[in-house]
Amino acid sequence: MNILITGAQGQVGKELTAITKSRGYNVIATGRNELDISKTEDINKFFKQYKPDIVINVAAYTAVDKAEEENEIAYLINRDGAKNIAIACASISIPLFHISTDYVFDGTKTEPYNEEDSVSPLGIYGDSKWQGEEAIRKNLSDAMIIRVAWVFGAQGNNFVKTMLRLANERDELNVVADQFGGPSPAKDIAETLINL
Repeated sequence: MNILITGAQGQVGKELTAITKSRGYNVIATGRNELDISKTEDINKFFKQYKPDIVINVAAYTAVDKAEEENEIAYLINRDGAKNIAIACASISIPLFHISTDYVFDGTKTEPYNEEDSVSPLGIYGDSKWQGEEAIRKNLSDAMIIRVAWVFGAQGNNFVKTMLRLANERDELNVVADQFGGPSPAKDIAETLINL
């Protein structure tokens, strides 16, 4: 089985690549340099050459605050890239697993969100991810969208690593206290995707 992983250089992508390879799958791990998901012709050429059986899309523009200024690139990757992959998967009848985010919600609910809750993104990042979800649903029936929050892992930059570093450097930490979330270990996300 050929598993195409987009966004393989990110926190989840690195874990996913390691786990799939350790389980004996033929893995095609791509970063932006190998496959630009914003370009339909690149995806079509890539699919024709590598013939994936399943696609796991963890490629994303994830700079939440910067997305407000860089909205074109956020939509290009998170909406258009997701759509391009969904269309390519539909053209050869293969499933897509796609990572999205809790930022599709506005955060006002006083209990945990579930997949049936109405979305109401507050910023460009959340909206671009929501539009990506909608593009997938519109173009591919065989897709699973998984929403994650506060991803952290051994690789890359994340809140947990920042707090650990600062705890070693300072006697006291000042952290915003107006957000609640459920941190998602990159390795657990990867394991879940493979199990699904």
